[in-house]
Amino acid sequence: MRLVGVTMVRNEIDVIEAFVRHNLSILDALSIVDHGSFDGTSEILEKLRAEGLPLRITRDSNPAYLQSETMTSLAHEAFGREGADFVFALDADEFLKVESRDVLERTLAEVPRGMHALMHWLTYVPDAFDDDAFGPGHLWWRLKTERLGLGKVIISRALVDHPAHVVMGNHAVLSGPEGDIQQHARPRPDAVALAHCPVRSRRQLESKIIVGYLAKLRSKLTDRRLARHWRQLYEELRAGAIFGEHRLREIASNYGLPQENWRPVDEIELVEDPVRLAAEQRYSGEGARDPLYLLLRFTEILVDEERAYLADAPESDALAVQYVRL
Repeated sequence: MRLVGVTMVRNEIDVIEAFVRHNLSILDALSIVDHGSFDGTSEILEKLRAEGLPLRITRDSNPAYLQSETMTSLAHEAFGREGADFVFALDADEFLKVESRDVLERTLAEVPRGMHALMHWLTYVPDAFDDDAFGPGHLWWRLKTERLGLGKVIISRALVDHPAHVVMGNHAVLSGPEGDIQQHARPRPDAVALAHCPVRSRRQLESKIIVGYLAKLRSKLTDRRLARHWRQLYEELRAGAIFGEHRLREIASNYGLPQENWRPVDEIELVEDPVRLAAEQRYSGEGARDPLYLLLRFTEILVDEERAYLADAPESDALAVQYVRL
């Protein structure tokens, strides 16, 4: 059985090496779209590939965040180019948690033909939120109860046989003109689950919110619910907030939920359930992590994109765009 992971990453310097090394200890290959990283992520990926790891890296300079389209395309390529039997749709802050590769294969072999699978999605809250490199303390304690109620998809070859697409967030596969959700098998969490660590440090979270939310706006999403939690935190930062230790723990413990549904930290129970990282990191201390620097770089990219558009557009269209902005 051949198992391939696909992902789309941008500015994940603190975690990208751990993500690659750990998940490749379980999967046969990873296909990564580097979505215009400018913090040192690209350089680390190249070093990892130079080691001979089974990585396929492509670049996407489009500032817009088109995750659904990109992940669907990557999955099709994995089935075609890589000969995958199953494709794991992952984010850079997610780590496979399995009993063993043998148990994982036996579990996937039980997925009914024509169906996809949905992994349990486990949220981890770090011991501390400093700016050090990603390590064991980030994947030691998890929420006892997952109130968000979402899973992460393992895509079967049914994607090739029937027109479908991976939904934004990699939470399911939808099919048909109306985007009907397909039936998904639910493997046992002790056989395969996905450890998720979305909040790792103040600088990481602030950068993720600022650049990530602006990229979602650039994507012109019609459903504002898709960027709901990003928008709420972005507005908080725009109002001058600085995330301290308690606020970071509160965000991590309620991640993805509307803020009106959040609970106080002391009411949220954590359980000890460590994920043993497969290898030590060698490169993740390098690169830029300052949120202001990353915001400036992203703004420059947007400006360059508009200049290129105006340079290539017919004169009448360019004048119309300038007139509207005035």
